[in-house]
Amino acid sequence: MDVAKIAAAGILTAMIYALVRQLKPEFAPLVVLGGSAVILVAVAGRFLEASQTVNEMMELAGLEKENVSILMRSLGICVITQFAADICYDNSSSATAAAVELAGRVGAVTLALPMLQAVAKLALGLMK
Repeated sequence: MDVAKIAAAGILTAMIYALVRQLKPEFAPLVVLGGSAVILVAVAGRFLEASQTVNEMMELAGLEKENVSILMRSLGICVITQFAADICYDNSSSATAAAVELAGRVGAVTLALPMLQAVAKLALGLMK
């Protein structure tokens, strides 16, 4: 799906949301979730293509695949977390959005811990 179609889906979702919010406000968040899910599915394919290209480039550069994998998964966590938090903010649930953002931060740091340990060991080895 190209950017024009994704933008059109976003605009259509926003217009339907505005209409449903006036008629049946209790269904408005479902419209946003549905439209956003369609856009995320469309973007997921592009993300997979990009991650394969990045992996190929890292192999050519001789970098460890594990580190690249950690970075790509962290990027995924950030994107999903931001998406979920934005939906919470749009539905006037800022406390839930803050909790989602905190969970994303903790998830990204936890995922990166093995890489941070390797850097710390390297630094200690260089100091000796």
